[in-house]
Amino acid sequence: MKKCFVCGHGDINHGMTNEMLEDNGHFIIVKDVPCLVCANCGEIYLETDVMRTLEGLLSRNISELEVVNYKSVA
Repeated sequence: MKKCFVCGHGDINHGMTNEMLEDNGHFIIVKDVPCLVCANCGEIYLETDVMRTLEGLLSRNISELEVVNYKSVA
């Protein structure tokens, strides 16, 4: 990624974020997800491999609410 899609700034850094996923009323909170963060506006971007990992979590048989750390599921 060369520029932020939101503000057009060119300084994108590696960082961590938390993501909440929802599927049919079941929620998964994933902590410490690796991401790219715009240094200007803070917009967060997830890389393709990270998105695939998060999407794979939705196929798990989860309770109504589950909290996991990204490293434990990647």
